Amino acid sequence: MDKEKEFDLTAETVNDADKPTADARHDKNGNRRGQSKAAAWIGRVISLFCVIGVIATVWGAVWGIQKLSDTSALEEELYYFLKPVIAYSPEPFDDIATAAEQDAFLDAAAYRVTIAEQIRMMQEQQKNSNAEVTCQYPVDEQGRIAIPVEEIEASYRALFGPDAPLTHRSVEENALTYSAADKCYYVPFNELMTGYQPVIASFKRGGSSYVVRVGFVANNDIVIDQYGNQVPPTAEQASYFQTYTFKRTNENTYYIAACTHE
Repeated sequence: MDKEKEFDLTAETVNDADKPTADARHDKNGNRRGQSKAAAWIGRVISLFCVIGVIATVWGAVWGIQKLSDTSALEEELYYFLKPVIAYSPEPFDDIATAAEQDAFLDAAAYRVTIAEQIRMMQEQQKNSNAEVTCQYPVDEQGRIAIPVEEIEASYRALFGPDAPLTHRSVEENALTYSAADKCYYVPFNELMTGYQPVIASFKRGGSSYVVRVGFVANNDIVIDQYGNQVPPTAEQASYFQTYTFKRTNENTYYIAACTHE
């Protein structure tokens, strides 16, 4: 009888020890205070927003890097900037500030003005197809336009920078006539046709300069598709190359500082 009593007491002792006890962090049932299903869901939602925020940040960084590294718009801008220069294919020069003057420089400066005027006239004609659009420059009996000297100078500086040497003169080979008396240049008002089409082969940017390699594809090498349209030429089709180095003066302006041939 005493043994049975002793056994029962021991069992009671063990059961009491196993019972949950209440303290500051737990309730009387042993559950953590402050925990609930609602709190758990709120925690999950917060975690989800954190993950979304991280993904958005990473995506934004990748997009920003791609945008900064995308030079397609600048390449196109420099292509059209070069158009009047490559039309006359100047001889190579290492530094425009010390380079000898070339007729190609002056021809390019004049051609740049005529291109701008032709584009203006086409745009005006497009706005009002019924209106007669006329050239804003005087036209002589030979069909040449009279461009003021200061406009030629501004075009020359825009292409070759402030330090490029310039002597006003006529270039008889291309019918470019300088008139000191009229303070103007008489310039042929027609689009220059060449036997090649230029294409940008490569573009590099470094510091305050850009290096553009231009390939020249012969018109006879340009492919015509089954619909009679020209297939845009590629650098692989080029017969020869010229490399132009641009010096940037600020974020929006630059000029040709050097030129090499291959």
